[in-house]
Amino acid sequence: MPTTWRPVALGALAVGIALGGLLVPRSEPLRPDCPPAPLSEDVTTDWLSRAGGALAVPVPPKRLERQQAPPCVPPPGEQEEINGGCWSEMRMKPPCGQFYEHAGKCYVPVRETPRPPTSVQP
Repeated sequence: MPTTWRPVALGALAVGIALGGLLVPRSEPLRPDCPPAPLSEDVTTDWLSRAGGALAVPVPPKRLERQQAPPCVPPPGEQEEINGGCWSEMRMKPPCGQFYEHAGKCYVPVRETPRPPTSVQP
């Protein structure tokens, strides 16, 4: 069966319209009726996947989500309690990059250890 030009032309026209809608620059936001909501103080971020690049990220004023709470591991574990959370000092000097800075030193938060199961499996 020979191919006619009409189905090919209609297909090309449909693809062109679809791509044209994606490639046209927009002068206004997609949803101007929804202004961005301000972030509150209790918003937590995933600190394990935080991108680096900042010169100085101060230690937050309170413990991060899923961060080990005191009591921290004493030496030789070398964890320190800072602002209600356990932190390990890095062996580098500021700028700390993707790590946190406190009192001229670089720190990384200690992830909390999961509690062992207390119930018996059936």
